[in-house]
Amino acid sequence: MKLVINNGYLVDPANRISSKLNIAVEDGKVVQISKDKLSGDKEIDASGLIVSPGFVDIHMHEDRLLEDGFDICIFSAMAKMGVTTCIGGNCGLGPKDIKSYVDAVKKYKLPVNFGMLIPNIALRKHIGLIDKYASPSLEEIQAMEEYAEELLDYGLMGISFGMRYMPGITEDELVGVSKACLKDDKIVAAHIREDGDKVIESIREFFQIGEVLDLKLQLSHIGSMAAYGQMEEALALVDSENANGLRVTMDSYPYNIGASEIGSSTFDKGFLERYKFDYSNLKVIQGKYKGQRLDKILFEKIRDEEPKTFVAFEAQNQEEVDRAITHPNVAVVSDGILNNHQGHPRAGSTFPRFLRMYVREKKLLPLEEAINKMTNLPAEFMNIDKGHLSLGSDGDIVIFDLETIRENGSFEEPLLPPDGIKYVIVNGEIVVEDNELKNVKNGEFIENMD
Repeated sequence: MKLVINNGYLVDPANRISSKLNIAVEDGKVVQISKDKLSGDKEIDASGLIVSPGFVDIHMHEDRLLEDGFDICIFSAMAKMGVTTCIGGNCGLGPKDIKSYVDAVKKYKLPVNFGMLIPNIALRKHIGLIDKYASPSLEEIQAMEEYAEELLDYGLMGISFGMRYMPGITEDELVGVSKACLKDDKIVAAHIREDGDKVIESIREFFQIGEVLDLKLQLSHIGSMAAYGQMEEALALVDSENANGLRVTMDSYPYNIGASEIGSSTFDKGFLERYKFDYSNLKVIQGKYKGQRLDKILFEKIRDEEPKTFVAFEAQNQEEVDRAITHPNVAVVSDGILNNHQGHPRAGSTFPRFLRMYVREKKLLPLEEAINKMTNLPAEFMNIDKGHLSLGSDGDIVIFDLETIRENGSFEEPLLPPDGIKYVIVNGEIVVEDNELKNVKNGEFIENMD
């Protein structure tokens, strides 16, 4: 079937296109781009709308694998907010049996294209290292490196570390395991060890991987790590190191409210002093205590009895988040994670929120630069052939109304679909039309380009 999109305003930063043009997709590929009206088996009239490459979210947290497929939740939320390609396995977290997960993606298919980093929790589990505060021996590090090499050959895109979530990670582990990425120059991403006052030293710790091994590094959600008064220094540090030969990229989500499991090491002893707030700054966003502000007693009760409960906390400075997300070396990501269909609204609202806030209302970015941050830039970071609409490219397209686009998700209802996303097309097929999921199995498992 030939699908044509006529009368839209086509923005494709990778090819420096920003004009009223028509585009056709056939057999999953872009086959025509023309100022003349096109004909096909199905026509979308995109008058007054923006036609863009599908958004590429390189930092999200995947849905659970069940016995007979996936608990499709965040993947459908991704599609409804314009994401056509996403990357899981971030922050060192993810499925512990990576091969089974990849096999299931290929077998059952998803609404969106999906690729994965190797979460270091899977490598630790492989060698039986369950205690997140424990540090591996040199022999265990070697075993993790060998298993990482095997998984990279299986199609994984790189390795992610969650130093915050696994405090036992050492420099030997960071460098030793990352050696697996040397063969094909794959990326190493990290949720670094500390934010706030200790973020600079934590960034330097992560940079040791690049200094020793000359690998590409992805500094995860800088907007939530250094927006406590350290953003200018953090960005200057990254810029300086890049100017002197390091290869570092960054990402950020457009919220100044974070979220994490209450049982994670984020909330280990000392967190109140680190964030300079009290228990009442924490709000439960799932489960039977949903909506409640915490005090010391309730915090300890939930942390002890239901440690996987998500809590939200507002601590980041919004102006510093703005500074991060508008930096030219920062891609827009959701960091979306859901538990039983509950969690932070960024899981289903990030990209519409970004366009509303930074393009239409605050006017901090032109449309073309904003779209670049959601398409070509993150695809380049991950070395995947996505995020552009070149002739012959995959037919991944989002059509939206810039005048009405906005997020609707909240902490009470995180999965409310956005306004303004009219069509989402994955591999040439309409997956979302006016917030309705049409096709839940058109995505492909993706790997790095050769």
